[in-house]
This record gives sequence, C-alpha cells and structure tokens, in this order.
Amino acid sequence: MHRFALLLAGVGFVAPAWADSVPATTLDTLTVTATRLKTPWRELGSSLTVLSAEDLKARQIYTVADALRVVPGLDVVRLGPLGQQTSVFLRGANSNHVLVLIDGVEANDPANPGGLFDFAHLTVDAIERIEILRGPQSSLYGADAIGGVIQIFTKQGQGKPKASLRAEGGSFGTYRVLGESSGRLDAFGYSLTASQLKSHGFSAADRHFAGNREDDGYRNTTVSAKISFAPSERLTLDGTTRYSRAEADVDNCGGARCDDPNARAFTDQVFSSLSGRLTLFDGLWEPKLQLAHTFIDRNFRNPEDPANPFSSFTRFQGEKLRLDFQNTFHPLPEDDLLVGFADELEILRSDQLARRGMSTRQYYLENRLKWLERFITSAGLRQDDPANFGDKVTWRLTQAVLLPETGTKLRASYGKGFKAPTLFQLFAPDTGFGPVGNPALKPETSRGWEVGIDQTLFGERALFGATYFRNDFRNLIDFVFGQGYVNRSFAESEGVEVYGEVRPLDFLTLRGTYTYTRTDDPNRKRLLRRPSHKGSFDADLKLWENAHLHLNVLAVGTRDDLDFNAFPARRVRLASYALVNLAASYRVNQYLEVFGRLDNLFDKRYQEALGFATSRIAGFGGVRLAF
Repeated sequence: MHRFALLLAGVGFVAPAWADSVPATTLDTLTVTATRLKTPWRELGSSLTVLSAEDLKARQIYTVADALRVVPGLDVVRLGPLGQQTSVFLRGANSNHVLVLIDGVEANDPANPGGLFDFAHLTVDAIERIEILRGPQSSLYGADAIGGVIQIFTKQGQGKPKASLRAEGGSFGTYRVLGESSGRLDAFGYSLTASQLKSHGFSAADRHFAGNREDDGYRNTTVSAKISFAPSERLTLDGTTRYSRAEADVDNCGGARCDDPNARAFTDQVFSSLSGRLTLFDGLWEPKLQLAHTFIDRNFRNPEDPANPFSSFTRFQGEKLRLDFQNTFHPLPEDDLLVGFADELEILRSDQLARRGMSTRQYYLENRLKWLERFITSAGLRQDDPANFGDKVTWRLTQAVLLPETGTKLRASYGKGFKAPTLFQLFAPDTGFGPVGNPALKPETSRGWEVGIDQTLFGERALFGATYFRNDFRNLIDFVFGQGYVNRSFAESEGVEVYGEVRPLDFLTLRGTYTYTRTDDPNRKRLLRRPSHKGSFDADLKLWENAHLHLNVLAVGTRDDLDFNAFPARRVRLASYALVNLAASYRVNQYLEVFGRLDNLFDKRYQEALGFATSRIAGFGGVRLAF
C-alpha cells in the first residue's frame, strides 16, 4: 500500500495534470457553475474542474461517468457493464449529495429513495463541457448540493450549418451510431443530436463466482436539441431538451453473486427548459427567467423463473417543475451582484405510494467583487423554505488572491450545505416488517472548507496546484430495519488533491492527478466504496495535424465494501487496481476520420463493488463522416 501511495504521488507531481482546472493555455476560460455568473477560471476561489468536448473526444468514451473518473476527489462506481447503476462520490460525500444539472435543469430523480442521479444512462452526446464544483454549494443551488455540483453544458449552434455521422462497434457485441447537426442562420441557432448505443454486455454478477454466465445487455436511445433566437443584441431566447430511453438487463436475485435471466429495468428521462435573458440600462441589469422540467420514469420487471419463484413489478415516476428568476446587477465595473428567486415543485408517483408532492420557495443572493486588481471576493446567502418543514439558511464565502508577478493564485472557501429528506424518505408506506417513511425527518447538513494554491510556470506552459479540504456531515439519514428512515449518522472527510499539467511541446500535453481522502463513519471506519488513494495520468499526443494518440492510466486504491452473503453482513476490503486505456484517431481528409480504442489494455481483473463484474480487455473502432 505504501508503494501504491508513492506511485500515485509521483504521478501527481512528476506527470502533471488536468485536475483542479482547465488546461494551462485556457486559464481565461469562462465558467459558470462556481458563481452562477460567467467568471474566468483564474479568478475562482473554489475548486472547479472543466472537462471539454476535446477531452471527451480524445478518450472516445461513451458515458459521462467514464469521463468523470479522472476528476480529482471524485470516485465512480458502476455495478457491472453499461447500463447498470452508476454512482459518484465527491470528496467522500454520499452519492446522493451531488447535484447534477443539464443546461441548468436539475436532473436528480425526485422518485429515487435517496434523491440521487443515476449516471448509468447519461451519454456524452452533444456535450460542450462538464464543470465539476467540489464542496458544499447550497447557497448557490439549494438542497442536493451538499457535497458539490456537476453541471453539463450541451453544444450551441455556431457558424455555418454542418452535420456529421458516426458509427462504431467492438467488444461485447457493442455498436453505436450517432448523427448530429448544428449551426447558425442569422438570429437563429440550433444543435440537434440523436444516437443509439447497444451492447450484449457481460454478466453484472461477477463471473468469478460459479454459474454467472448470462450476459446483461443494454440499449440506449438519446435525442438532444438546443435552439436559440436573438432578435436583438439585448434579448436572447433559448430552448433545450434531452430525452433518453434505456433498457438494461439486471441481476437482481437478493445479492450480487447470482444471475437473473429475465430481470429488466426500463428508464425514460426528459430534461427540458425555456429561458429568456435581457440586457438593460447599458448592461447594468441582466434579468433571466427560466422554466425547467424534469421527468424520470423507472420501471422494473422481474417475472418468475426457475431460480426465482416470485415475480416483482415496480414503477416510480419523479417530476420536478422549477421557475427561476435570476437578476444580475453591475453596480460597479468590477462588482457583480446576483439576486434571485425560485419556486420548485417535486412530485413522486409509484405503485406503493400515492401521489406526493413538495413545494419549495428559494431566495438567493451572491456578490462577486474584484478589488485592487488582485483580490476577488465572493459571498453568497440563501434561504430555502420547503412546505414540509422549516426554512433553511445557508451561506458561502470564497477568496482568491492573484499574484501576477509570480503566476500564483491563492484561494480559500467555506460554506454550509443541506439536503432535504426525499418524498420517499418522508412518506413511504409501512410494510409488514415495520415502518419506512418518517415525516419527522430533519435535513442533512454539512460544513466544508478548503485552501489551495495554483501556480503557472514557463509562460503558462505548466500549471500545478494543490488543495486541502475538510467536510463534516451531520443528521445523515439511514434506513434502520424495524424503524424506517431516521437521522442518526454523521461522517467526516478530509484530504489533499494535487494536480499538474505540462505542455513541453506544442503537440504533447502531460496531465496527472493524485487525491488522498480520509473518511470516517460513526464507528471511525472508512466510508464504503471510497478509496483513500486515487490517481490518474494522461498523455495527449497530436502528430502531423491529422493523427491523435491518447494514453490514460487510472489507479485506484483499496476500498471497503459489505458482503451481504454473510449474516450479519461483514466488511471486506477490495484490492487496489490500475487500468491502462489507449485511444487513437486519424483524419484521412476533411470528410473522413477513423478511430479506435483499447480499454483495460493489460486485461486487469478487478472489482469496483463486491460481487459485480468489470470489463476485461476490450477493443472498439469506427468512422466519422463530416458534411
């Protein structure tokens, strides 16, 4: 284990990285998530990672979850092949402590018992960039942002209209077709994307255990559209929608170690919004009104079979309507004041629970002030007033100090977060084994702070940085057999994130990250499925302007998990692992590109969660036609 930690530390310092930042050559890239305002990365006082469309294309990955694996402080766990439940853990926080936004639309499932977002079905189609903001962010985004925010921005229509068609296939009977078109015609811009991903997969229950041979297949159809209309320089209207339909075979037989030949999960997701933005009084006031709609329908079917004499059919529908009126004022040249109001309605429908709803009114204030050309202070305050319990006030403060003489940025932030109980946790009906829902639940809360430094060298051809963070979570909601949901747990996490990036040659970029995370549960044991050590290394090589080679190495340390095949469940430790992935592409001409990738190049056997299988060595390839 010590040698593993030293290896990752070497990766973090010697093979510098993409982590807490955008690449060294784009320090002025405008970001939105950390302040809800367009802010250059170099002026942020919070830890923010940006993954660009170029990053996603270079790695040739299918899902957002796979893109997030290289982000410092973030761990991804998928329970089997494509389409299986996929969770993220940000700085040790629970998977339901991360708010996910798609073009500003809250994507967390109101019908999920914990209110989490399942990354299993979110593909990289039409994505322009992904911003990952770490630490409590409830003052900006309210409930669900207790541990951080992941925001996905889809592509805007720009330039002359163009189109492309992509087809690829490979291991496990996998194929993917994708067509897209985008462009701008005077005041009208559009971006349209449609794809289908299908795979025969492999057994979600690990084949290492006897008898697990039945493949668990997956099908995903996704359509994404964004339109914009700017009739004048002062008015912009936008509309977005993203629809996906997913079907996945699952192994659901009371544990992770056995096949289920006919259990299937169906998921429909729709994320839509309409918004309008004005610029008034020579830019002194910018009001924006957004209406957002989230709809998620989950349907699980498990007929009886020889190994399972009991059938099971369940359905959950979650819906969220949100009206957000955000006003940005510029009282001074370097002062941005954000004042907003939002009204939100969450709805849960299921077979076991009659329609339930919860409305929440939200008031928020954020001020960002740059003074003396080198100090950037951001302060936020928010009040959430849910109808089912008392109001909750959260706040956040960040500070960045720029030292242009040395290319240094010092930064720090402190904030409070909270997560409201979900509708299921509040109102789920009693069963024959005891209560489930608990209307007396209190919100979960968190306090988090961090300090960090970012340093550029050699004319911004190199970027290094480090962050220390700590989070304390209180009133965590657990399910206790015979009692239902109760507030009883607390947890702590602290750690260090180190990153760096070096561009020694115009055609070569080296990136690397290392994260150490210490977590404690009420018994002073590590939180499940969170590694203490994690690192990544990326080498991006562009040759002859037409060829592109990308190497990715991901190293994950030991994790604790529970073995439910024993009674009572016993804690076990999963072995550390390192994966090597390689992707290459070649642009034959302006119309044709060929590409391919190898995952798990050295055929490493490993587990992300006890009893669930992972991919062995796999190869994929395809072509892209541009018009």
